Order: sequence, then C-alpha cells, then structure tokens
Amino acid sequence: MGTLSSEHVKFKVGESELSGILEKPSTETTLVVLVLHPHPLQGGDMYNPVVQTLVDTFLEAGYATFRFDFRGATSRSDFAGVSGAVDDSTTAAEMLDSLGFELAGIAGYSFGGSTTLRFSSFNKVEFVVSVSSSLDLYREDGFPMDNLSRIECPVLMFHGTSDSTAPFENMTNISSQIQSAVKCISLENEGHFYHRSLDRVHDEVIDFIENL
Repeated sequence: MGTLSSEHVKFKVGESELSGILEKPSTETTLVVLVLHPHPLQGGDMYNPVVQTLVDTFLEAGYATFRFDFRGATSRSDFAGVSGAVDDSTTAAEMLDSLGFELAGIAGYSFGGSTTLRFSSFNKVEFVVSVSSSLDLYREDGFPMDNLSRIECPVLMFHGTSDSTAPFENMTNISSQIQSAVKCISLENEGHFYHRSLDRVHDEVIDFIENL
C-alpha cells in the first residue's frame, strides 16, 4: 500500500493556528477519516504510535486520513479540554469539507477517543473507532452521559483489560449507553499504551470496515 500524497495543512480555531497532516491513498477517494490523538498535556500528539497505526490502517482500507494536533499539544496555554477538542475536530471537518472531502468516519485514542465519542454524539458519520476511551473525559464539564445514545452509526471499541489509566470498565459502561451496533474488543493483559496489540488493532479495524 502506497500513499499517493501527504501534505501539511493549517487551520485556525479562534486565535490558535492548528497543524495537521492530510494523507491520501493510492486509490482515488473523497472519503476521509479524522484520527484524534491522546491528551495534549500528557505528551499526546498526532505522531502517537496508536494514531499512526489507525492512519495506516484507514489508508490501506482506501480512505484519506486527517490527523492534527489539538490545542494544547504545542502550547499548553491553548488547551481547552474535551469541549475544545470537539471544537477543534468540528473545525477540521469543516476545513476538509471545503477541500472537497466527505467525513466518513472518526477514530480516536484515549483523550482522542473520548473526543471522538462526544463528536459523534451530535455529528453524523458512517462509523466510529474508539480506543481506550475514558467515560470521565466524555462527561467532562457535566456533558450528559446519555448523549451516547445519540450515536447512530456502527462503533468499534478497543480496551486493554489491564489498563490502569482508563480502567477496562470504561468500555463496558460506554458501550452500554450506545444504542447503535457496537463491537467491543477486549485486549487481554494490555495496558493503556498498546505495547503488544497494534497488529490486533489493525486487523480488527480492517474487518470492521469490510463489514460495514
């Protein structure tokens, strides 16, 4: 699988200028997947290995991808929490639309996964991929948990059984609130940082996409 093109794209959210990477597969497509990274105040950025695995997998599946650094990743003072990350993602989606792309799906890891779930609670996408998401982060600032029931598309969830950062029951608690089809992948003896499960993530995402 070769990437047809990769380009850095900048866009503004309020007074902040964010930077991302738009990549297109070797096949012609206007369908794009947003891929969101872990907590920007804890070292998360768009070059995270889990993010990279998701990007490579979606490109292999024939989608264009866009990943970007949330506010706070390069300047801590710009950090605006999960609600701000949703705003960042919404603006990214609008920018992609202006470039002629259609947002097909959204995927995120950790903080990015919680942002993905909140984004898809009130934005229509064809699919969602959530990797080690935190219910507490989803509910940050009093955001209602029952908004998870507003997700209308198929959802693929991953979580390590030994995750001490966002404990495993987060996946159970989140998935129980989603009314659409949810596939939950339990990763035995995996923690929060996916030291041994990236191949499994790749394979399960490919299978999920092929069976949409």
